[in-house]
Amino acid sequence: MRDVTQPLDEKSPYECFECGTVVVSADNPDSCPSCGGEMRNRMTPIE
Repeated sequence: MRDVTQPLDEKSPYECFECGTVVVSADNPDSCPSCGGEMRNRMTPIE
């Protein structure tokens, strides 16, 4: 499998594992603004 890279200046959608809130950001949010849960980049497949 190859590593997925994205341009640094491009915004990506991040989804909360806990509540499903989606945030579009250029950098990885530390936690969900709604519930404080862990965020994942929706452009990266879950293994």
